[in-house]
Amino acid sequence: MIYIISKLFTYLILPPGIFIILLILAAFKKFKYLFLISGLFFYFISTNYGANLLNKPLENNYYKTQKNITCKSVVVLSGGSNKNDTIKTAPNAFKRLVYGLEIASIHHLPLIFTGSGIDNYTEADAAKEDIKNLKKAFHFNIKVYYENKAKNTVENAKFTKKLLKENNLSNNICLVTSTYHMKRSEIIFKHFGFNVTPMATGFNVKENENFFLFPKEENFHKSYQTIHEYFGILSLLLRGYKIN
Repeated sequence: MIYIISKLFTYLILPPGIFIILLILAAFKKFKYLFLISGLFFYFISTNYGANLLNKPLENNYYKTQKNITCKSVVVLSGGSNKNDTIKTAPNAFKRLVYGLEIASIHHLPLIFTGSGIDNYTEADAAKEDIKNLKKAFHFNIKVYYENKAKNTVENAKFTKKLLKENNLSNNICLVTSTYHMKRSEIIFKHFGFNVTPMATGFNVKENENFFLFPKEENFHKSYQTIHEYFGILSLLLRGYKIN
């Protein structure tokens, strides 16, 4: 039930759902000012300036690459999949996966991939296929564990902790996820008792882009991801999680 409510909130309250609702309301004379409000907000979050402004607070702590790796295992969070694609994990998820494999291979650490999704073909299934093909191509040799029940980040932490305990692995982890998602993930994993070294990938901030104030779909997508994270962090705060 919580998962369904969370998804309804995502689809209806966050962009573009909120704009659709505002535009429908604006069709009534009483709410016509909503055209202007939604238009200005839509424009702002679709510009590089707006996307950067929203992303910077989430990215600032993760610009420096971690050089002294002391973790005992690498945990990669899922981020979508497509069974019909040649690469099964979604673009963001694949970037996380490759970065996690890189860290695990260089430092000879076990890798845990965690994530289910809502389909019978889980995100862990997708990762398993992609890793199998990557092993054939690049001949790395690391131990990989797959957690295939988690439907959100809280469950990622909960079920990963159980998997680590069952396999006598340490809670001292390198956590790999997209930069915009790292702050929330770090809060959750620390709440579950993990010692976390954040290893973020997929930075969104672009400082020197031409047409800085012109709207682009790419910027809207970045802003959407970031707004989603802010609401997610607020939700953790309301539930009593410690926000560092």
